[in-house]
Amino acid sequence: MPRLTKESIITVGTKEYKIEDLLKTIIYLPAAQVKSFFVEIGLTIPRELRMFVLRETLREKVIETRKSRLTLADELNYRLSWFTEFTETQLENLLIFFDDPKLYKDFLEEFWTDLLNYMVDKQVPPKDLKKLLDQSIAYVKQVGLELPNMKVYNREIKNLFFDSLGRIDGLAPAKFRPVLYKSSTLNEIRDLGAKYDVDVPRRLKKSELADIIIHELKDRGQHSDELETQVRAMSVLVMQRFAIDHDIKASTELKKEEIIEYILANAKETKETYFVPDSPHVYEKEVEEVSQVVETKQPVVEEQFVEEVQQPEEVIETEEVIEETPKVEEEVSEVETVVEEVYTPQPKGEKVYAAAAIQFDSKELVEEIRKLRLAVEHIYEEQHITNQVEMPREKEVVEPVVLNSAEFYGQPKSLKKIIKSDEADERERFIEEKKAQSSIGTGKTEDDDNKAPGELRFFGKVFKALGKFLWKLFKVLFKIAVILLVIAVVLFILFAVLTHFVNISFLDGLSNTINGLFNLNLLDRAHAILESLLGPGA
Repeated sequence: MPRLTKESIITVGTKEYKIEDLLKTIIYLPAAQVKSFFVEIGLTIPRELRMFVLRETLREKVIETRKSRLTLADELNYRLSWFTEFTETQLENLLIFFDDPKLYKDFLEEFWTDLLNYMVDKQVPPKDLKKLLDQSIAYVKQVGLELPNMKVYNREIKNLFFDSLGRIDGLAPAKFRPVLYKSSTLNEIRDLGAKYDVDVPRRLKKSELADIIIHELKDRGQHSDELETQVRAMSVLVMQRFAIDHDIKASTELKKEEIIEYILANAKETKETYFVPDSPHVYEKEVEEVSQVVETKQPVVEEQFVEEVQQPEEVIETEEVIEETPKVEEEVSEVETVVEEVYTPQPKGEKVYAAAAIQFDSKELVEEIRKLRLAVEHIYEEQHITNQVEMPREKEVVEPVVLNSAEFYGQPKSLKKIIKSDEADERERFIEEKKAQSSIGTGKTEDDDNKAPGELRFFGKVFKALGKFLWKLFKVLFKIAVILLVIAVVLFILFAVLTHFVNISFLDGLSNTINGLFNLNLLDRAHAILESLLGPGA
């Protein structure tokens, strides 16, 4: 069936809805309820689905970032050059790195559009879709239109997705190794291990460090039983000093490639088919080489697995094909078995979905993109030279070309123009306008809008501003009053001391006035205190 879009109509319960209308509340559903829903209906999702949405959502942002850093040979720009080969965890972390609410919203809308498409394709009953919609509407009414925390959201729903046989985080080991080694950090790789319940140790054990040193000594022909005994008896510090003195690369700190191998050897997704790489050069590949990697071993394993479980009626005869040209032979080696996932109604309302192994070989697509890129570069260079020679000022500027890759070709000044005129942005503005007019999940009606005229909002702002002004005025007056009180107390004390020791007749009137304040005889009381402390005065 054709892929659904936001304009597509699906049956939810007993009614038909546009997917665009469903997205107005479903995208705000928290991860816990999403996970509970899919566990309840027994449906798991191919990891490739989410990776595709993540990659397409991030593509324009990556292009923009890389174009702004073309003149900078920084680490971020190099890592982003691997964007088309990123694992799922790297794509998730890149989404968090950009920290853009609009990007989060775009991702959730496209993600749920594809999820609904997948559920319809797997024949999930409309009553289950109605239950999902009702949950989202109830949540929005209670909490509001608040997007979930994307880092927590992605990690909490991780168990809903499955990898194809022998893959981990969306990639086969042949790509997993160089991609992480070249474009990821140690912390990110450790976090990826934790995602698949692999606790990567921080340091090697003493025995493991000794094994590395002894293995290197054997390769050099310098090994002996006596030397091995001495090495194993050393402390860790002495053992490291021994390795340095003998030019042996050994340390208790795990290197990046060792962490990657540890994950592949211990993750349940890959440990059954794990093998030690023949050469360390598997980590030295660049992105162009990795994109051309043909996974010939893994599909064979998948075919054997499916053959044992499914017992298919048709068997591919490879002998006849092998007699053809080498090109045809290469195509046969790339054949992958795809098991469709079918929804089978069960008695008593139980629902069971069969897990599917989905493979996708992008070799031919990558090759076509590369040829197209070279052709566009060649045409652009010719037009650029022609424009400079014939009509440098009057000729219209050639519109830049954006390919479906992590690069932008054209004039950098035109990037904003392309982004603003993109159909996706037009569609986003249309959705926001409709959302502003919609009352789904908000509990508001058209009468409520009429009951809140502009005058009320104006007076509300005026009262709020007046309250802030009065509060600030009160704080200023209070500070002035405290200062004046302190000054008055100090002056009173000085006056009391002066009149106690010196008899000045013209101050008698002021003294009587102070004594008469509130009939408290403050000055006489002060004189009495001074007399008790310092003795009689004048």
